[in-house]
Amino acid sequence: MDRSRPTLSLPLSAILLLGTPLIAAGNAASGPPGVPKLGETSPPVETPESKSTVAAESDETRRGKIPAEKEVVAAFDLREMEIDPRDFESIQKVTGITLSGFDSMDPIGFELELLREAVGRQAMVERHGAWIVARGSETGVREAERVRAAVADLISAPIAFQCSIIRIPQDDPDSAAVLAEWRMAPITTKMLDRLEADSSATKLLARPTVTTRLGQPASLRIESEDQEDLTIQIKPVRLEAGEIELEVEFEISSEMTLGRLREREGVQADTTIRIPKDGIGLVSGRPFATAVVRELDGGRRTIDRPAPKDQDHILIAIEHAPTREAARDTTSIYGSCEPTRDGTGKTYFDREIAQVMGHLAAGWLERPEREREERTDLLIRMLGLRPGMVVADIGAGSGYFTRRMSPPIEPGGSVFATDIQPEMLEYLQTSLALEGIKNVVPILGRVDDTGLAEDSVDLILLVDVYHEFDHPWEMARSMHRALRPNGRVALVEYRAGDDTVPIKPLHTMTEAQARLEFEAAGFEMVESLVDGLPWQRLMIFEPRADIAMESTRSTAN
Repeated sequence: MDRSRPTLSLPLSAILLLGTPLIAAGNAASGPPGVPKLGETSPPVETPESKSTVAAESDETRRGKIPAEKEVVAAFDLREMEIDPRDFESIQKVTGITLSGFDSMDPIGFELELLREAVGRQAMVERHGAWIVARGSETGVREAERVRAAVADLISAPIAFQCSIIRIPQDDPDSAAVLAEWRMAPITTKMLDRLEADSSATKLLARPTVTTRLGQPASLRIESEDQEDLTIQIKPVRLEAGEIELEVEFEISSEMTLGRLREREGVQADTTIRIPKDGIGLVSGRPFATAVVRELDGGRRTIDRPAPKDQDHILIAIEHAPTREAARDTTSIYGSCEPTRDGTGKTYFDREIAQVMGHLAAGWLERPEREREERTDLLIRMLGLRPGMVVADIGAGSGYFTRRMSPPIEPGGSVFATDIQPEMLEYLQTSLALEGIKNVVPILGRVDDTGLAEDSVDLILLVDVYHEFDHPWEMARSMHRALRPNGRVALVEYRAGDDTVPIKPLHTMTEAQARLEFEAAGFEMVESLVDGLPWQRLMIFEPRADIAMESTRSTAN
């Protein structure tokens, strides 16, 4: 992953200069705990038992060795549904839940109280930004989902649309006449069937069904055999006397990349149509062409391209479809988006998760100028490390901070260095051997678990890595469990929105976003510091004792 704009070749050159002897030495050494041999997988690694690292058992475990119950989570987007206070009484009847003491006219407050009453003590229900998050036992979270779905059905029942995607070749001699007939209004079902069956100039590309609710956009993507991608987004915005108004966006395009130049051309539309009761609406696309050049510094420049004149005509005929099998709203804590260049296409509270830095970029982490550029010496002092502390470096990578945290916690302290890449841990282990550091334990973690035992560490450090977590919810809950009483998480991220930070936006975070995500996972921010750090922000979080759920294990649904 290319983090810095001005230095594209640095990771490779640094590895060539520094990595060769380290790798050679590493092959002769024994592997770190939890690192599987080639072709093998390993179970989660338990934190090694020592005087300073034995995990404290929970009260429940000590009393009866009761197996921990899995924790599940659901997120409800408040922007997807607007409750009218006039519907409060009807909603209580439909859900079977009575809020006798609720006298506010606040729709969001009403929804929170409704869900809290539904789940009782089986789950926590809280508002975080534009979301309501329910987490706890599976029984409690599923009940919250049931109530939310019942409210959505009352306010706006699911609506399904069948989309007939039709191509009319530009060079067909009958295309002009066929196109004129297609564009006649209104189109009926019989007319649609006849035009598809009788015209040699008409080709049906696909006929997907899209299900959504009033005011909520629904999207789908289709990959065709001729390498053209089709995307459609439909949003019902008004329903009146059986006639529905839709906002429709679609694009069918092909893409070609030549070096740093990426060209796309095809047909697209962005329009509003009305579908009469028992009728069909038609969307007609227009040709387009774009070209984007990726600059050496990582930026992008758009080049104007004239729209092609030989593009085939693309039409979409949209009609109502039965909703017996209509899917309910997703309640996953994660979402999706069109992937950006360095992104995964997976979102978490509207933030696209970045791709993971590979082990071949270890040299960039170890670059000699890093201390000057980022004042890593100052950051270490800001952590407040003391002798005897047990700390964890999550996403330790090459071990740059692992090795620098080792001396301040001596004597009696230890560092757990976790990473999901065995190659990074091999690199780290060799560095530790060369420097004679003996109080570090490498641990192979998972994408959804730190690999740390419960109640085992005083401080967790994450430096420029959290934004790459594929499962940030599960990782945050794993950190919550791993912290001892009065333990802290030190989150370090490049500052978003600061023009002096030479890092791509996807690899930066705002304080507000970090606070949102950690508070949703049961933490509270106690400090947010810059204090001389040139590019980064240090944010300190502590677990919120009022919602600690030590007897659970996290799994996002």
